[in-house]
Amino acid sequence: MDYSDRVASQIAQYAETVNMHDLPAIFHFWSHRYLLPAMQAVFESPRVIDVYLSACLSASSNGPRSVLSIGCGDGSIEIELAQELIKAGVTDFKIVGADLSPILLGHFRTKIAELQLDQYFSIVEADLNEGQVRGPFDVIMANHSLHHIFELEKLFDFSYRELKDHGVFATCDMIGRNGHMRWPETKAVIDMFWPLLKPKQRYNVPLSRMEETYINHDCSTEGFEGIRAQDILPLMLERFHPLRFVGAGGFVDLMIDRGYGHGFDVNDPDDTRLITCMADLNEIMLDAGTVKPTIMLGHFVKYPCEERTYRGRTAAKAVRVVESEAVEPEIQVELQVPPQVGLLGRIVSKLRA
Repeated sequence: MDYSDRVASQIAQYAETVNMHDLPAIFHFWSHRYLLPAMQAVFESPRVIDVYLSACLSASSNGPRSVLSIGCGDGSIEIELAQELIKAGVTDFKIVGADLSPILLGHFRTKIAELQLDQYFSIVEADLNEGQVRGPFDVIMANHSLHHIFELEKLFDFSYRELKDHGVFATCDMIGRNGHMRWPETKAVIDMFWPLLKPKQRYNVPLSRMEETYINHDCSTEGFEGIRAQDILPLMLERFHPLRFVGAGGFVDLMIDRGYGHGFDVNDPDDTRLITCMADLNEIMLDAGTVKPTIMLGHFVKYPCEERTYRGRTAAKAVRVVESEAVEPEIQVELQVPPQVGLLGRIVSKLRA
């Protein structure tokens, strides 16, 4: 069977077996062991919703708490936030959900009407870059929306202007390379592991293709997916101070996400051992500063403060400095990879042989 035949065979085998929008089980295997402990240490909770809930509860306000959600979509997390606030005994609040999609906002309105939560929401079809929403707000939240935005400078200027002096900007988002590509130093590690993957683990579900070698795909070539992901954190730090920060991922997140993660079986010890090996190495390199996080969860404020972090991984250390294009990737990797990775590389080279 030649390459094209094998590709066709693999596509036929795997194309209908998973929902590409569902997070694979291996993601939760990883997150429970590596991400949730970091969230617990910094936000005192392993739940994403508590990143936003804690911001709302901690924000000082002389009147009703005001919250703006940037790119709220269908309002799933905003509705959950409202329910959690009510459960905590807070009923004097208003959440403004802003998005450009009338279809998603329509779903949002339907949901809050069904749940009888209308009084807690104001839903606005708006382009925040154009200043169509006015504060001030106690909390501005952005849940996985910033990496879709091109004019980040305008958005962050707007956010700084409309956030109260003691307000909180709370976010969970992707901060890796633009288009969710991998930097040379992380791609080198992925290339090292790639020959160890089973065929089904090299199948890219969203793109419906088998990858004999890893293809560093740029998701931003069609649409705005990850369009300026690498600029999010640097631009935030030019305007805000980090209060709480978790940085995670690097290269292991590529293998556990929707792209390739469905090829890993959490009930297969070989699969979980491989992911554990990659995740442990990812942690070593994050601590050493030789790879940078691709995921962040954070609270940012307008005033100087002491930053709460996990294992000393500050927001400033999470910024990946973009070096000259003239620097060869191989030279760059040689300069940045710690000794542990060099040893692992020799082990993997023997396994390849």
